[in-house]
Amino acid sequence: MQHRVRHANTLGYGGRSLLILALAATVASVLLADPQPVTVLHFNDSHGHLEIPEAQEGEVALGGIARMATVVAEVRAYNKKHDIPTLVLSAGDVLQGTPLSTVFKGEADFRCLNLFPLDAMCIGNHEFDYGMANLRKLIDLANFPLLSANIRRESDGARVFDGAVVKQIGNDVCIIIGLTTPETRVTTMPSNVAGLVFEDQVQVARTLVGRILHYRDYLIIGLTHLGYEEDIKLAMQVPGLDVIIGGHSHTLPDAEKLVGDTIVIQAGCHGDYLGQLDMTVDEGKVTRHRWFLRPMDDRIEPRPDVEAVVEEYVNRLGKELEKVVAVTKVSLDGEREHVRSQETNLGNLVTDAMRALSGAEIALCNGGGIRAGIDEGEITFGEVLTVLPFGNELCTVKLTGAQVEAVLAESASRDRPDGGFMHVAGLKVVIEGKEVKEVTVGDEPLDPDRVYLVATNNFLLQGGDGYEVFKEGKDPYEVGTKLSAAVVQYLTDMKEVAPEVEGRIVIR
Repeated sequence: MQHRVRHANTLGYGGRSLLILALAATVASVLLADPQPVTVLHFNDSHGHLEIPEAQEGEVALGGIARMATVVAEVRAYNKKHDIPTLVLSAGDVLQGTPLSTVFKGEADFRCLNLFPLDAMCIGNHEFDYGMANLRKLIDLANFPLLSANIRRESDGARVFDGAVVKQIGNDVCIIIGLTTPETRVTTMPSNVAGLVFEDQVQVARTLVGRILHYRDYLIIGLTHLGYEEDIKLAMQVPGLDVIIGGHSHTLPDAEKLVGDTIVIQAGCHGDYLGQLDMTVDEGKVTRHRWFLRPMDDRIEPRPDVEAVVEEYVNRLGKELEKVVAVTKVSLDGEREHVRSQETNLGNLVTDAMRALSGAEIALCNGGGIRAGIDEGEITFGEVLTVLPFGNELCTVKLTGAQVEAVLAESASRDRPDGGFMHVAGLKVVIEGKEVKEVTVGDEPLDPDRVYLVATNNFLLQGGDGYEVFKEGKDPYEVGTKLSAAVVQYLTDMKEVAPEVEGRIVIR
């Protein structure tokens, strides 16, 4: 069902309304005035990280949405005194990644963002993780527009979300276009995006920008959830975009990237940094700019109203941890000696969840990361956190078959039990003694030259447990979901489980 337009200045993909509304917004500024200063504050991939984290010894703890809200308010107040417009933008993936997000499905996050308030948000792939019904609830809750111009209904081609929004910035106009990664088709459960078509972002952006510039040279911002490298490609192929503010790849660049005249920026992840772009705009063109990152560290006092919302949900979370997420018909074997030396049904469940939530063909997880078992019967959210207490992130990386075999060979070579013993999904391995004798993926032998998308955790991806081969992989990517949250989501979707030891790992 097409969502009704709730914001009078939001625009669909295409159509004359885009130009008519832009014209109406600029009637008072047709006679051009002096160059216009403007500040854009931006962040991306916050993934439910609302709380201020505890500092580890010798480290500075970054993050906390209440800290970010303080900085936003301070910048807005300063700019207001100097007649400088301020835009605050999110490049998506507000959802998924912490117990707060898993339990409350973005409600706490959006209530905090309403207090900022945001000017616009791009819809990220993880906004779909709790289903379209939940996303519609969040759209209704938001007092800001959620944008994506390249998502349409398969049945009739109608757009699903607002594609763009017009913002008056002093004597000039800014048009913000939202673009969502087509990878969403495989990075969320298929049922969450059933009936949706994710169009090519370049074609959609080129069409929209062409229509806008046909009328007048407005300031055009691409607010994207595509990934940093895709943003650079977009800038090369759609030079009419003045600024691209992105997300999805969790990139933390040292400086802005200039592609022709297009400024490409991103601000890491988890709310650790707030990006600030100060610009001077003249007749729709950026004539001067300065970009930098503001660390959300302990020098910043949390904004009380936002902090109060976070505390409300943290207090509620304690009770939520007692809630049942699924039922298991069998005991889930997390015995330390077992998960560090052999296939177990809990290891299979965890790796199955990793595959399901990442869209990867293969999943690999170290047994040392599984710290407890679960008795037959109801499974609570708190029990899952006991099983997977480390807060590891679910990641993907591209490995050749030879590299996958090297990981399995390293696992097989160790004296068992060992925390680096590898649990698997999507493949079967036969071990004789301490040597790998056979590996199959599906019904086919592992191809040493083929590249496989592999799900793992950030501990292994960084070479943890001595698995340096993961660091040799291509396109490492944090999915934006903690491993525990991925397992909770998987269990919630399954409702009832009865995993078995099924011969994925045969040791002779």
